[in-house]
Amino acid sequence: MRAKKSRRGKKVFLITACVFVLFLSMTFFMNRILSAKEMQMLRDAGYYDPVSVGEYSLNVYEFGNKNGRHTFVGISGRGVVDLSVRMHRFMDGLADENRIVLVDRAGYGLSDDTKIPQTLETVVDNYRTALKNSGIEAPYILLPHSLGSAYATYWESIYPEEIEGIVFLDGTRLNGKCDLSEGDAMMNKIGIAASRMGMIRLAKSLLLKSEIPGMNYTDEQRKYSEALNLHNRFNHALSYEEEHSNEICDAAFNEMKQNDVPKVYISSSFGFQTKEEIDEMLEWDKRECEFKGMKQPRFVADADYIKNYLDTEFKPYIDKLGNCELVLLPGIHCIYDQRPDDVARIIKDFIDRLDGTEE
Repeated sequence: MRAKKSRRGKKVFLITACVFVLFLSMTFFMNRILSAKEMQMLRDAGYYDPVSVGEYSLNVYEFGNKNGRHTFVGISGRGVVDLSVRMHRFMDGLADENRIVLVDRAGYGLSDDTKIPQTLETVVDNYRTALKNSGIEAPYILLPHSLGSAYATYWESIYPEEIEGIVFLDGTRLNGKCDLSEGDAMMNKIGIAASRMGMIRLAKSLLLKSEIPGMNYTDEQRKYSEALNLHNRFNHALSYEEEHSNEICDAAFNEMKQNDVPKVYISSSFGFQTKEEIDEMLEWDKRECEFKGMKQPRFVADADYIKNYLDTEFKPYIDKLGNCELVLLPGIHCIYDQRPDDVARIIKDFIDRLDGTEE
């Protein structure tokens, strides 16, 4: 009887193993096929322009007027792999008179992955090399979001002559003791393996929603955004950044040099000043949570706490940057998604001041 049960158990195990291997083979090849189709679609749409920075290539995407008044360079926040698409929503109105550029750092968007440590210095050198090799000359107006502010701050501290101005899009505050949540190395390794086998694509295909209510993507923007999010998420370069985010921010703080480069800091996460603004945000957050299948809103805010934080923590940071205006624009962290017209207006006012044409 035991021998019979043992043989039956082995048979079940072998069948299960075969089914699992077959399943992995299917997801692997399907991932390869779909990735190739998406890459061709993005290439045809003009999103793919790889530029060598040495041992790997970065993707440089641009739109607007190549001979424009200013050259804007977008710098993604951590994990935002589709900023090339999102920038259209708040920069299209400025594209007739300006050059708009997005350089995907290693592991982002359509750029190559690499095992070379993506330190603060390496990333900024890569940005500068990619722009130079693309024939896009300084000076630049940087548009960093979130963690991207660390790279922008280092860039303008070390090479101020290359930077005409900076518009921080709810950038990460630098204080020398950053405490961002960081990725787990083991989980990232598992994620990389799962991504290569097509498992991440399968999970994203089941969970990824095309658009949060209120975002108003065009059909094309939605299609390209989904393709970029399915193309890249778990890789070596992204994992390094996730696991060393605090180190990157603290290194940028330690190199920070106050200067006269004009800057404006748009604060959305700490932009709330009234109960009405908080209530509006809670309603947005409720819709987002319901859309994503989450049980309760994640957003918690208190006007008194925010005011105290701005006075005691944030404004000293703004002063340390030098020549920086603080603009409060309450909303989600990716404020350019929720309030693209308001962000565009702030950017336009900023460049009007640079040009001396402010009304």
